[in-house]
Amino acid sequence: MEPSFTELLIPGLKLMLVGMGIVFLFLSLLVWIIGMTAKLVKNVNPPLEQVRRPGLPIEADEAELVAAIAVALRQPRGSNGR
Repeated sequence: MEPSFTELLIPGLKLMLVGMGIVFLFLSLLVWIIGMTAKLVKNVNPPLEQVRRPGLPIEADEAELVAAIAVALRQPRGSNGR
């Protein structure tokens, strides 16, 4: 005799819920471990202070090039080149 639809559906749903629960718990644990590791690393190895360097002087040719690039970036992009 063939098993009915409900006899097959109920165990399948139980298996699906158990599998999804295990995956959810694993991913939750993984997120927690990553968070704890980030806090530990931040406490053990604090970020270094970045040293500010004075800006390099820009030559006239470079200033014109920077201005041309800035103008080009502000132009709307269209397929007809307007």
